[in-house]
Amino acid sequence: MTLMKLVFSPRAPLKCASLLLLTTALAACQSAPSARPTAGASAPKNIIVMINDGAGWGTWDAAAYWQYGSREGTPYADFPQRFGVSTFPLNSSGQPTGENTQSISYDPARAWDTTEVPAPDLPFVGYQYLASVATDSAAAGTALSSGVKTYNNAINFNNNGQPVDYSALWAKQRGMATGVVTTVPFSHATPAAFAAQNESRNNYHALAHQMLSQGHMDLIMGAGGPGFDVSGKPCPATPKPDSPDGCDTQWQYVSQEDWQHLHAGTVVGGNPVGPWRLIRSRQDFARLAQGKLPADRPLIGVAEVANTLQQARQDAVLGADASRPSGTKAIDSVPDLATMTTGALEFLKRRSDQGLLLMVEGGATDWAAHTSSCGTEWHYGECGDQPQYGRLIEETVDFNKAVEAVVAWVEANGGWERNLLIVTTDHDNSLPMGTDAQRVAFAPVVNHGKGRMPGLSFRPTGNHSNALVPLWAKGVGSERLADRVKGTDPGYRDHVGLNDGRYIDNTDVAEVVKAAIEAP
Repeated sequence: MTLMKLVFSPRAPLKCASLLLLTTALAACQSAPSARPTAGASAPKNIIVMINDGAGWGTWDAAAYWQYGSREGTPYADFPQRFGVSTFPLNSSGQPTGENTQSISYDPARAWDTTEVPAPDLPFVGYQYLASVATDSAAAGTALSSGVKTYNNAINFNNNGQPVDYSALWAKQRGMATGVVTTVPFSHATPAAFAAQNESRNNYHALAHQMLSQGHMDLIMGAGGPGFDVSGKPCPATPKPDSPDGCDTQWQYVSQEDWQHLHAGTVVGGNPVGPWRLIRSRQDFARLAQGKLPADRPLIGVAEVANTLQQARQDAVLGADASRPSGTKAIDSVPDLATMTTGALEFLKRRSDQGLLLMVEGGATDWAAHTSSCGTEWHYGECGDQPQYGRLIEETVDFNKAVEAVVAWVEANGGWERNLLIVTTDHDNSLPMGTDAQRVAFAPVVNHGKGRMPGLSFRPTGNHSNALVPLWAKGVGSERLADRVKGTDPGYRDHVGLNDGRYIDNTDVAEVVKAAIEAP
């Protein structure tokens, strides 16, 4: 274990060369029964954190109404631990400032202030307060994974510009198998926050290289590979510049050199645990979920699509499907999140007998929410004549199905006495509420019944907010969340109604995960 601590030092970035010298030690730590305390009343063997990126409370409601007809139908509706979560970053900077003073907070009184103001986009004081300064996915992901508040853009870096330890490293030190799954590029902010360290979320190639070369990840799944457009069609040999099909940015998220190693089955950057097995086809993802692919080496699954599994697909390419909330036919050549998640769990449980840590992200929910200003005077024509309400719902429906798959897997693999599941999001995006919310403060989403579009509207900001977001948890160790309550928010209780108003902070998720990993 001493060697492992040298590899995963919280005081310095991970070094591939050091890991290469310690291949034997890493392999031994992964398999040694003594590497992790025996699971007991407070120690789950498996820990799953699920993040529906950018989902405000209205997003969860809209999807639940369309998918199940009510909130009560969701797979997490009866989870015993239910809290609001504050998500603010350390400050409003986009780079390290060297100051560690917390300059942003959450004030329940200001958040729910219904005083009207003469502003058509944000007509209530509470809306303006919540939309003023908010976290990005990098700072929020860092808080959820490391327990450290930091500046926006940071991936497990603090405000002094130093790397910090995070959940996958804690898990690996205990000999657990580790993985990340997402519906967006695998080196994007949230998966990167559970698998890498960097001063900026925009350094995609460096983040991907860390994830692929340092030996601390057993599984990576997502989009962001080359060769296919946003609708799942093969890219031309010479993509057109500024093409809306995404082919001109196919090397944005992973370098050509690293991809060549993945494609050839050769070691990336001296990875001490050997080469990756690359899968891409929907059929191979299905085989993985069925336990039909070996777990003898790390596995990366990159779907045959450009940057999101479904959200960025083009209507004109795929055609209509009236049964879907968006009215657009789905890409049939990519896996859904439930299949990917089941495959990840089945794979990771064979990688180590010491348990697993898996982060699953519904990343494209946030991408759909960012269209909230579409149709406004300053965005009309750039992203359509209205926000993507249908795709917002579709992405959360897909996420809910993944939660259902995890619940089924948990019940078949030791039950809740052996597993911990946390379901949440990293931040709100665009304050989704009911259709009357520009006239009536905090008007709720209107339920029109299962399979029917609910009454939904955004605040037309195109950006995140500082609102509390929901969290549900179940399993051994989930009770620790109740010990970390920061306060009670009457507005959240009365307007959202998902719990009694108690809320925690996003850093508490990391602290509870760490306690679960280290529990005797």
